[in-house]
Amino acid sequence: MRVNLGRLCGLALVLVLLGACAVQSSNVAGGAGTQAPFIPVLAASELEVGQNRLPLGIIRDGQPINDPNLQPQLKFFYLDGENKAEPLSESSAVYRGQGLPIGLYVAYPQLDRAGAWAVEVSIPGPEGAQQSSRLRLDVLEKGKTPAIGSPAIPSQNLTVKHNPDLKQITSDGAPDPDLYQLSVADALAAKQPFVVMFATPGFCKTAVCSPNMDVLKQLKASFGERVNFVHVEVYPFPFGDSFQKQVRVPAMQEWNLLSEPWTFLVDANGLIQAKYEGGITLAELEPALDQLAAGQPIKPVVN
Repeated sequence: MRVNLGRLCGLALVLVLLGACAVQSSNVAGGAGTQAPFIPVLAASELEVGQNRLPLGIIRDGQPINDPNLQPQLKFFYLDGENKAEPLSESSAVYRGQGLPIGLYVAYPQLDRAGAWAVEVSIPGPEGAQQSSRLRLDVLEKGKTPAIGSPAIPSQNLTVKHNPDLKQITSDGAPDPDLYQLSVADALAAKQPFVVMFATPGFCKTAVCSPNMDVLKQLKASFGERVNFVHVEVYPFPFGDSFQKQVRVPAMQEWNLLSEPWTFLVDANGLIQAKYEGGITLAELEPALDQLAAGQPIKPVVN
């Protein structure tokens, strides 16, 4: 069964889960054609060979679940192999919906080969018994966005040096001037770890750009002396006209970003150490920034 998330829910908030993305879901316990007890939705536009950040939304009875105590259990199957029914790995997903307008559950699985995969998501049903649904995952040999471990792209995004009027640099209604002092190229030249967020708070299709900006500002308040922070607006000024025409800033094209928001963590050597598509939370990013600031490899927190 192929499901369009926006049509399924009819809720603007569900655009957090990338709105127009289509998913496949089936009732694992039931037979063919049986309606799934719930629908897991992938909130990411690409997966690639290696460790992935796998953000999931869960729809039940036409409504998104937003339960901080829920911990979905996941099993991963490789559909292009001989043993399609044998799970290759298992993990759990952690609630990462704090401050976001919808529940989000994140896991970090290793997907070691390209091709068709499935994840079986299990959660307690209304009466306590476990219920399961499957979601197809298409894993690329190499993603289109900059890979973890690759050099950050030295984009010359707008800063206050180009235009002191922040209203023409960002659609954020309450901009922090510190986020517009450096271009990505400047941040690379500074030889200091940095965070760059590509987001459009005023015109966000996924409804999470503004919450993400709040997280970025909180992180800057905590790590600003050890880590630089850069916000890149998705659309050039005038933002509304650019949004209507779908004209994006050159940096979005240089980083090959077709959705928003995206957040990248870059080390002092200019190498990308982590990337996050869609909604982020302080609970997920703060430990990662601790590691980035200390010059350590970033290991995701999975509890």
